[in-house]
Amino acid sequence: MILIKYAKSNGAEFIPHLDTLRHFTKTIRRMGIPINYSQGFNPHMLVYLSSPIALGLKSESEYCLFDTPAKKEGFLELFNASSPKGIRCKEVYEVEKKVNVAGDITSALYEIRGINHFDVGEILSDDSFSVFDKRAQEEKVVRERIKKLYFDKEVLYAELAFGNVTLRPDYLVEKLLKHYGGNHPTVVKKEAFFLDGLTALEYLSTR
Repeated sequence: MILIKYAKSNGAEFIPHLDTLRHFTKTIRRMGIPINYSQGFNPHMLVYLSSPIALGLKSESEYCLFDTPAKKEGFLELFNASSPKGIRCKEVYEVEKKVNVAGDITSALYEIRGINHFDVGEILSDDSFSVFDKRAQEEKVVRERIKKLYFDKEVLYAELAFGNVTLRPDYLVEKLLKHYGGNHPTVVKKEAFFLDGLTALEYLSTR
C-alpha cells in the first residue's frame, strides 16, 4: 500500500471532499498503476482520504492511502504529472498495514496571519472558551480541542483537534477577530499529526 502526503492549494482548496476523492481515482487511472477494488455488487477503488477540511482552506498536509501493490519509487513524480492543478504529492511512504487516515490523524497545526496580537493565556486558562458552530447554529465549548496556541512574531499558530473530533480553524478565527480585531486573516494548514502528536514518519515507525 502507498500512503502519500499532499498539498491542496492554487484553487484546489475549493474542491469539495467527495470531488477530491473522484479526482484521486481519475489520477490513478491516468497513472496506469494497479489498484485493488472492494468486493460486492458495485466495486470501487480502495482509496482513503484523511478527514475533510473546510472548503477554501489551503493545506500543506493532507493524506491519502492507496491499496495498491505499486512501489513508492517514481510514484511521486508520476502522481504529480497526472494529478489536477493544485493537488501536489509531497511525500510517499510504502506501508504494509492499512493506515486509518480518517481516524488516526488527531490534530493539525495552523498558521494564522492577520489577527492582532493578544494574550493567548486568556484563552488557554478559560475552560469555558467557546466558538459559534454554524452547522449546529449554537455556541460550543471547545477549550479541550485547542492543543497549543502561541504567537511567533506576528503569526499565530494553533494546534487544533482534527479528525473524529475537530475544531474548525475558521470558527476559531471568527471568534478571535470579533474579540481582538485585525485584518481578514489567511489560514494555512501547516501540518497534520497522528495519534499522540506523532509526525507521519514517527507514527509509521511504531506500526
